[in-house]
Order: sequence, then C-alpha cells, then structure tokens
Amino acid sequence: MFGCSSSIIKIDVKKDNDPYTMFGRNANRDFYYNRSIGDSILKKWEADIHGSFTNSSVTVYNNFVFVNDLSGRIFCFNINSGEFAGQLKYKGPVYTTPVIDDFEIIFAYTLPDENRSVLCYYDFQSGKEVRGIKIDGLILSEIIKTDDRIIFNTENGILYSYNLSGEQIWECRTKSFSHSSPAMAKEIIVFGNDEGEIIGVNSKDGKIIYRNKIGGSFFGSAAVSGNITYIGNDNGNLYALGLENGEIIWQQDTGGRIIMTPAVKDSNVIIGNLKGSLISFSENGSLNWRNDKFGVLNASPALFENKIILPDLDRKLFIIDISNGKILTEYNFDGRIKLSPVLHKNLLFIGYDDGILAAYEIPN
Repeated sequence: MFGCSSSIIKIDVKKDNDPYTMFGRNANRDFYYNRSIGDSILKKWEADIHGSFTNSSVTVYNNFVFVNDLSGRIFCFNINSGEFAGQLKYKGPVYTTPVIDDFEIIFAYTLPDENRSVLCYYDFQSGKEVRGIKIDGLILSEIIKTDDRIIFNTENGILYSYNLSGEQIWECRTKSFSHSSPAMAKEIIVFGNDEGEIIGVNSKDGKIIYRNKIGGSFFGSAAVSGNITYIGNDNGNLYALGLENGEIIWQQDTGGRIIMTPAVKDSNVIIGNLKGSLISFSENGSLNWRNDKFGVLNASPALFENKIILPDLDRKLFIIDISNGKILTEYNFDGRIKLSPVLHKNLLFIGYDDGILAAYEIPN
C-alpha cells in the first residue's frame, strides 16, 4: 500500500445509475451528445485547483465531480454549488482522468525519479484507500473501464488489464514506447505507438491480434465508431483503420501534428491539429468542411446535434456550427483551456490554467 497524506475525500452518496466514468465516456471514446444546444453558455460556478491540467477530463458520480492535476492531486467538488468536497494528495503527478466504479475512484500517479507508477483504488464513501499497486512504467495515457476490469498502457509499452478489485488479469509487453491512449470495441483494444505502429490486442487474454506499421509517431489517441478506428499522428494524417485488422481504409493529411482524440458523430469525423485547423471528414474520408482560424487544438471537443464546443489552447472556447464549421460564439478565458469539455447532469465542465475548474449551463 502506498497511501496519500492526511488529505481525504469522504462523501455521502447514493448509487448513481448513470455516472460519467472515464475519459470519452466509454471505451470507444465517444464525445457526442444526442441533443441540440443554443449559441451560448452561462457560468454557474468556478473553483480553484492547485496545479495545471493535462488533456484529460472530469468524471462525475451523483452530485460530485472529480478531476486530476499535475501537482499530484485528485479534487472533488459538488456539481451544483462548486463547493469543495475533498482532495487526495500524492507524491507524483496524476496525468490521467480518474475512472469511477460505483463508490471507488481508480487512478494512477507517477513516482518521482522512478520509471514506475502507483495504481490506486480509493473508496470515497468510506474515505479510505483500498489498494495501491506499483506498476512498471509511467502511466501517462487514459484508462479504459469495463464492467469487470480496467485497461491501461504505460510509456514503456506495456498494456495491462486489472480487475476491479486490483488483481492483475494479464499484461502485454509490446517492447515499444507508447504515448497513445487505448480505445476498445468488440473486445479489441487498439492504440498507436511512437514507432508509427497500430496495435490491436484481444481484451480477454492480452494477445496481440495485429501490429501494423502505418506512418509517423502516434501521440494522438484512438476513437472507435462501428468497425472503424480513427486516430491521428505526428505527420498530421488522420487515419481510418479497420478495427479487426488495423488496415488503412483511408487517410487524409490535415497539415499539422495531431494530438487530439477524434470526435465522431454520424458522418462527421472531427479532428483538430496543432496548427489551428479544425476539419470535418465524412465516414468515407471525403471533406465536409475545414476551418483554419483557430489556435492550438489538442483537447477533444464536445459534439452535439447542431453544434461543436471546441477548446483552444490560445485561451478561447468556441461554439461552432457542426454543418459548416463556422464560428457562432467565441469566449475568452484567463488561461489555456486544457480539459476536454464534458456535459453531464445538464452541466458543461471546462478546465483551464492556472488550475480553474468551471461549470456552465447550456440553454437549448
């Protein structure tokens, strides 16, 4: 066990049948919300956090929102008031979104001056750490949660599967560095690596199904829709790949390095790059529209029936027409927007530096 300091999160909550449990909402990495929204957002509250954010997101359980930061903390706030509800403080940065399983949050922090991480299981109802497990490698990318397990990879290329009690199920050593978060569908885990490979792994036994050299390094992460995996790379290419075989269906050059996880809605595959281009492709790879008027785009947007809410590292948030890419509303912030927006419990959660978490209402 590797515990936290005297900090604590202990909250009295009832079971939530519809929590927001992980980055991208589910293992596919789904940023689409089946509703229409208006052209504005209204601030409800904001709260101060100690450290900077990564390109992660919040998670939500019942009336409480959880968020990580790079100072080694997990924070908890009441979603209705923004009132501070507790924090956990660890000895190393927390790079990835904490996932939720009933009354537990599961997350990882990296150990300073060691090529290791600690995987933590924390019961926020009792206010106690249940388990802390040392992991070989740095956990820098997002965790997948299923009904019975979690799946994550490390910087040194090891893919792990643990059950929800903290027992290892399997590990897959790919022997290559990876900074790409995995996605999963139809029992296939898919992610990229620094060597430009796409790797598909069987989620039941951890065996590699395919390993295909595609192009440049993948620091962007995968999203799956149907039988297609979408992922961007350092060369600026967006790829559509067969989920079951990892073969290229189509590819398009966006003109700039891609970090963003693609966001998919029907025939809109939305991707942004670090040169400030936001592009919509159809599912067959044809161009729907392109807008090159943004700053650095690395956090995934929230997609709605009629609009896109897009964070920009250049201290801006945009509401965009999803049909043509035109900017409808622009908001200026005091810091760089880092977190991917999450809509849950009718609130939009946005995080920006230096350490501000804000909740907004969205009129229809």
